[in-house]
Amino acid sequence: MIFYTGSYTQEGAPANIPKGEGIGCFKLNQETGVIKSLHYTKQRNPSYLVISKDKKYLYAVEEMLESLKPRIFSYKIENQGLLKPINSQELVGDYACHLAIIQDQLVVANYVSGNALSFQILEDGSLAPCNQFIKHVGTGPNKERQESAHVHMVYPFKKDHMFLVDLGLDKAKVYQLIANTKSWKMALGLDLNIEPGSGARHMVLDKTQNYAFILSELTGAVFVLKNEGKKFKQIQKILSVPQNCKEDFGAAAIRLHPSGQFLYTSARGSNTITIFKINEKNKMLSLVAYQATEGKTPRDFNIDPTGEWLIAANQDSGTLVVFKMNKETGLLTKKYKKTVETPVNITWLC
Repeated sequence: MIFYTGSYTQEGAPANIPKGEGIGCFKLNQETGVIKSLHYTKQRNPSYLVISKDKKYLYAVEEMLESLKPRIFSYKIENQGLLKPINSQELVGDYACHLAIIQDQLVVANYVSGNALSFQILEDGSLAPCNQFIKHVGTGPNKERQESAHVHMVYPFKKDHMFLVDLGLDKAKVYQLIANTKSWKMALGLDLNIEPGSGARHMVLDKTQNYAFILSELTGAVFVLKNEGKKFKQIQKILSVPQNCKEDFGAAAIRLHPSGQFLYTSARGSNTITIFKINEKNKMLSLVAYQATEGKTPRDFNIDPTGEWLIAANQDSGTLVVFKMNKETGLLTKKYKKTVETPVNITWLC
């Protein structure tokens, strides 16, 4: 199986010693869990990547201040995952940290400036110039981290909706794509709201899209919300960081197992992945275990499409750690560790 990593490559990135090589392409041995490096594509701070549904194109942001002229890049995926540049467009905003594809629109979240950008994807996989600038406004009770809006994630919803998860506002705001104008409009009533000061970072929906799981960076809580028709209502709050953690932490990534039976989250500081069992009937979470990531600062991890393997990207220790997944218990068993400088994202090709 082939996957890519994003990495931090230069000063100004939110990492202690950013020295990544760009976009890395790797092959995972599905029998042993061993990772083989295939090649790298040079790019500044490609912190987050997304691949088109047909697996033909990859898109990558440059995470940095707007004064450094960051761009969003499109690539054609060739044999063995080799990336051929197509084009790039200007990013207006500071610290692009996430992106997602909804229909023919590629939407980018800019964390520091608290805005999102929408780009049309053309037939050849290239990107047209930005066609919409979406700005969030507001503050939260945490004066250091919520002094303004901070859009942290773009999450597709239904066929033509998206959530923009905002750490500064403690919510995920919903937008609908208007077909004839190719523009986004706020969809009132379906915003996801969590406790003030929690810091909404990332989220996932279950397969029915009636249950949302939001990971809060500042408190480490996972909030479970149920769609009751006209709005989502919170039904559970559960801690994802070990209670005995004495380090400063920041909850990071959240992923659903393909079976829908388990939920996983990562936390920097505690350097752990938390495993939750999902109740089949009411989607409530129960803690299964904490798994050490065998490295420092697991900013991201991802589960392969078969649900057999999980790979953690340990940013500050410069390692990718491969875990075998037990589909019955959800538990993880370490199988392999590979040195990869400042990895911050895992994206599966096939």
